[in-house]
Amino acid sequence: MSSYSIDHQCALVARAAALSVAPYLRSVARTVTSFDTKMDSHDPVTVHDRYVEGVLHEILGFFAPGSRVLGEEQGEVTLTSSTEDTALSGEAAALAQLGDAAEVHELGDRLRWIVDPIDGTANFACGMAYFGTSIAAELDGQIIAGAVSVPLLHEVFVANATRAWHEGPSGTTELRSQGPRSESEAVLISYYPTRRLLHQDPLLAAQREQRLVDAYMATRRSGACALDLAHIAAGWLGAMIGTAFKPWDVAAGIHMVRVAGGTVLNLPLRTDCADGYAPGVAASVGSFDAVTIEAVLREEQAFIDPIY
Repeated sequence: MSSYSIDHQCALVARAAALSVAPYLRSVARTVTSFDTKMDSHDPVTVHDRYVEGVLHEILGFFAPGSRVLGEEQGEVTLTSSTEDTALSGEAAALAQLGDAAEVHELGDRLRWIVDPIDGTANFACGMAYFGTSIAAELDGQIIAGAVSVPLLHEVFVANATRAWHEGPSGTTELRSQGPRSESEAVLISYYPTRRLLHQDPLLAAQREQRLVDAYMATRRSGACALDLAHIAAGWLGAMIGTAFKPWDVAAGIHMVRVAGGTVLNLPLRTDCADGYAPGVAASVGSFDAVTIEAVLREEQAFIDPIY
């Protein structure tokens, strides 16, 4: 038996899986010459997204046979991999040898992994370094752990149920979501307004964007939601807003921000997604009240559902 709590064991598995695919992603980064699209031309996917998700299935199935995965590329599946069928390498092999996550093996379908094999596919496809792999662990319907790797920077952000930390070339540091003391001192990562709102009501979109631009020191659109949230957990970014995320974009990162002491308002908008998985996100470090992004997100919810 492991000496670690079950949430920490799940965090170790998520970390090991995310780090185990990082060497492959480093080897193919900046080599992409073509890609497909999914919903539309703004939603690219590469052969590497699909390959990495398949490898993650094998690794996670090794540690937790019978568990489920909700992934961006293959949807929800039950993992049936056995220890005899999977050849582990890197961090996953090391974790298996240590036995520090042995009890995860017994959780079966109580455990679900929420996986984004390449968070920031458009960035990855065009050669930018700002992409990663995001894995959240959900036990009995509650997120208890997560990991977000950054292959080209040799970094990983990890959280169990009570602790969040960052590992990189300079060592390991605890994550404390503290930083700017006001919106006017903070950098905002903004995925709002969306293309949908710009077409539907361009005047309203412009008015709300002006409020965001006026409130924050600077605004950026970086293109990798899980990494944005991990940076907020670390206190390196001040805030983030978006209204069109999927569960695999946000599950690990929202958990990480909250564990590190940050604040997240997560609203369902046009979905039935629960808190922690929903498309509407206003996240910030814990050192200031993000009143502007929270107000804009609540207005977006009310715009959809007047009874909100």
